[in-house]
Amino acid sequence: MLPHGQHLPVGPHGGSPLPGPPAAMTTSYDEVPYESHPFPQTHPSHLAVIATLFGLTPPPPDRCRVLELGCAAGGNLLPMAEALPHSQFVGIDLSSRQISDGQRILDALGLTNVRLLCASIMDIDSSWGKFDYIVCHGVYSWVPDQIREKILTICAEQLTDQGVAYVSYNTYPGWHMRGMIRDMMRYHALRFSTPTERIRQARALLDFLAQATRQDGGPYATLLRLELEHLSKQADHYLYHEHLEEVNEPVYFHQFVAAAQRHGLNYLGESQITTMLSSNFPYEVQQALQVIAPDQIQAEQYLDFIRNRMFRETLLVRSTVTPDWAIQPDRIAGLHLSTRRQVVDNSGDVRSNATVQYRSRSGMVVATSQPTLKAAFRILGAHWPGTLPFEELVWQVAEMVQQSPEQIRTPLAVQILHVYLSSDLIELHALPLPRVPLSERPVALRSLRVRIELGEKSGANRRHEVFRPNHFDAVLIPLLDGTRTRTELLEELARRALRGILLLPSDSGPLTDLNQARLRLAPLLDEALQRLADAAVLVC
Repeated sequence: MLPHGQHLPVGPHGGSPLPGPPAAMTTSYDEVPYESHPFPQTHPSHLAVIATLFGLTPPPPDRCRVLELGCAAGGNLLPMAEALPHSQFVGIDLSSRQISDGQRILDALGLTNVRLLCASIMDIDSSWGKFDYIVCHGVYSWVPDQIREKILTICAEQLTDQGVAYVSYNTYPGWHMRGMIRDMMRYHALRFSTPTERIRQARALLDFLAQATRQDGGPYATLLRLELEHLSKQADHYLYHEHLEEVNEPVYFHQFVAAAQRHGLNYLGESQITTMLSSNFPYEVQQALQVIAPDQIQAEQYLDFIRNRMFRETLLVRSTVTPDWAIQPDRIAGLHLSTRRQVVDNSGDVRSNATVQYRSRSGMVVATSQPTLKAAFRILGAHWPGTLPFEELVWQVAEMVQQSPEQIRTPLAVQILHVYLSSDLIELHALPLPRVPLSERPVALRSLRVRIELGEKSGANRRHEVFRPNHFDAVLIPLLDGTRTRTELLEELARRALRGILLLPSDSGPLTDLNQARLRLAPLLDEALQRLADAAVLVC
């Protein structure tokens, strides 16, 4: 909500001013708040990429209107609003506590293009206007039938013509096993009254099951231990809301698509395109799928059976829009590309026919002897964490391999698209991300500075990823407001180290004076600034 007397513009798609919040009510998310994080797969830039690859003309992400259903404390929405000042954002959540937490951060940021409302999904109607992108992450499976129906109604009636909706949900067959464990935990934990005790007892049951089956090598015990290992690593808020809530209704993929179609929506695709493809399976599997699954929906349902899939992040469009899943290379022409610098081999002559292997952040390996692709990896790697527009990349690659742009444009597009569809080594973006070099007076993202100053443990970087600062970074980042030179930063850090605010490794001995602190902090500061630059935390 904006300060008194100010109103969020309704934008080009109409709609009267948004209603105020209803009377406060207590929810389980007030008792145990869900950690509110950025989700890069929900960012308008990413949604626009998927729509573009499937032949749509999505609304420009830098001038759009976004609605998030179940926004929690705005951890996903607020960084979007900061990064896209010409777009407008509305987030709703039924938890007054989480909206209050988000409003506290919003007030500190002073953003005027976003509004957080304590409201029910059932409250949304035509008066809220149209939205270019609708995001509903972690809600659909956890609400009653009428609210699930309302989510799809909102997507069908309030998306703009080429708009995209994102809805995540739990799926079968994978959730059959996880649902069994959920039933066990609820049977035991709901005998206790408080959320804290229920969480503790749920974990105690997991420990009991792990111990009771540790000598059993059968399939049931093996699957049980795999699930228990997964759950043992999850935070309390995840365990409470994923497994102890009253409602958690997974569906098969084909059932979700059928429900969406009944509401006037078409299936666009998944937020991660690689999960839609059978090309990573053996040839015999691909051939069999072509026989038993003649359309995209059926093919993906069978892929879910093969993978034992548990979770989907599905994109929907209005029924008047028909995606073209046969992706053409020329569709990447207007997009921006990036790859992580750490995985790129900068040795050797890219014009040779030598094969070079590149390892992605998830461990996937791509090998190529193509000079144009090797040149592209080298150029994009040097530009990390920024992006390059495809056309600029074409010109730089052409110069490196000593060919004309016309000769390499189409082959390079084909090569890049193949890598994108088979690995996570190359990223596509609808919006540019500049590479920010270290400056004399470095500046960190304001939203990250605000969150750390308010005691938060994490925030979003410019890539809309979760960034968790270490202790040194957490002290440094609030100082990076553009008013201090490196010398002044070093001086301030030295003072804080002497006061015990900034803790240094204990094996280097106690600090006695400012000069000693400066000497020990100087290399740490240089390393930290470069680390923050590489992590897309610094801004121009």
